[in-house]
Amino acid sequence: MKTDRRVVNNRVFLLGLDELYREAMKRHERDELLRYAKETASALSVSPADVLIEGYYSEDERLTEYFRLIRTLQQVPKGLESQVASLAGFKRLRQVTESPIFGPPFKGLFLLSVGEDALSVALKKTFPKWSVENLTNAAYGCAAESSDFSLVALAALSRDAVVLAALRESVVLYAMAVAGSAMRSEPEYIWEVDEIIQQRAAQFVETFNNLFSERLPQPAPENAKAYWMASSEWKVIGRCVCVGFDDSVRPIRHYHWAIDRDAKYRPVVKDFWDTEIWTTARYHAEQEAKERRRP
Repeated sequence: MKTDRRVVNNRVFLLGLDELYREAMKRHERDELLRYAKETASALSVSPADVLIEGYYSEDERLTEYFRLIRTLQQVPKGLESQVASLAGFKRLRQVTESPIFGPPFKGLFLLSVGEDALSVALKKTFPKWSVENLTNAAYGCAAESSDFSLVALAALSRDAVVLAALRESVVLYAMAVAGSAMRSEPEYIWEVDEIIQQRAAQFVETFNNLFSERLPQPAPENAKAYWMASSEWKVIGRCVCVGFDDSVRPIRHYHWAIDRDAKYRPVVKDFWDTEIWTTARYHAEQEAKERRRP
């Protein structure tokens, strides 16, 4: 019988890790984190921000509410921290938002920090020469020279723009601006993940599991099947994330990365500027409209 060899390379592993992370994270955001965000916002007498809903947060009402509340708290001046410093909910939110799974926290003038991951640093270093190639290379350099093991840093270390765009969209709230007819035996899962990615992913998984009492599998050859099963290139098609902006002009121009398909239906990253922020939901809708218009 022919052996079905399933290779878990950097892309397969990281997209699998991303899917496992997203599903686990959404459970916590819909429940405990939403509860704590409401508690903190109520203590400060602030309302959910009236903003575009980015990433997967448009999937249901609770995720949307959580997104808006966190966006509000990310704009509350740090001087008001004394009003919520004793709240267990606020302490938990700060523990999550300052976790290294999102990159080194950028502790600015506001109540909640955002993660200054490898792509954020690359954006700062390369402006105004932003392009998919430049940023992918620069983000790799930033990640390689650091000890960052955030989800975005792992993507940057792969030097894979599709993976980088997909994983950055997953953490948009916390980041700084597919058979044959022959009989087959049990599939053989081949682990071909770069050592540096495996090592830092182990730190990411351990930190995430401790932070949320989760059980994401350890990045190791014995768990190749789990990551293969969770990985899917087609699921990331249509993800769109605003990764930067240029406020030296009016109106402000926003720089986006979106995962689209080429002529052979392979995933590719397209970058574009717009005076409006594009979300995954909007980009998906535009893709579907284009498909309907095709002869």
